[in-house]
Amino acid sequence: MFRNVNLYDKLKRERGLSESEAANVAVSEVFHWLNDAYCNERRILANLDSDGAENAEFSMATLEPEKVFSIEEIERLCVKYRLRFLDSQHFKGNYPYEAVLEIKRLEKNLGVELSKFKMVAPSAMFELADCDKDPLLFLPLSEKYFYLVASWGNDLAWYRKALMFPLRSLKALAASIAVLSFLIAILIPTEWMMSGVEGNVFYARLAFFFWCLICITSILTYVGFAFFKNVSSAQWNSPYYKQNF
Repeated sequence: MFRNVNLYDKLKRERGLSESEAANVAVSEVFHWLNDAYCNERRILANLDSDGAENAEFSMATLEPEKVFSIEEIERLCVKYRLRFLDSQHFKGNYPYEAVLEIKRLEKNLGVELSKFKMVAPSAMFELADCDKDPLLFLPLSEKYFYLVASWGNDLAWYRKALMFPLRSLKALAASIAVLSFLIAILIPTEWMMSGVEGNVFYARLAFFFWCLICITSILTYVGFAFFKNVSSAQWNSPYYKQNF
């Protein structure tokens, strides 16, 4: 009934208790770490979706120079591919986890909480929640320079640059209308154009060219005003959907 105490057995029991307590502490620490990480990620996503205040000052020594772009470079990209450059709060797409991790890494390196971001993406991504075409996430460094934080997607068509050329600017639109009118006037068969009427073919085609020019310009002007369309150089950084020529 009463046995002598085996100190070795008791000592092993104490070790078991210590290991159990240590395991509990480790589990608790992991839980708190995961909770902090989750809260951190929720905070980052909330900052991306809100009109955040200006970012606090930070040292740019840890930033990668090749990821710093000027506003002029971004504007040229947006105009060529008909993209928008807006605050992240207007973005309606989903952010991949890699982008959130990159922001966390940046915050750790810079030692500040980042709350203001910019996005480059097709205008549809600022209107439709289910679009996922090639957005770029930027961190403003100043009024003229921006740091590329993350990019994702690979859905921008290779022909988009050429397709959107007429919409780059009013000059590009006018040149495209003139070229299209010229091609129509040159390629249309003489029989169709003359319709049995005698006359100089050159002057007939010249008149037809100006007729095409006026018709196409009228149609595009109507479409521009009716559907609130504008050229890329005028709307690349505009948050408004409805915007006339």
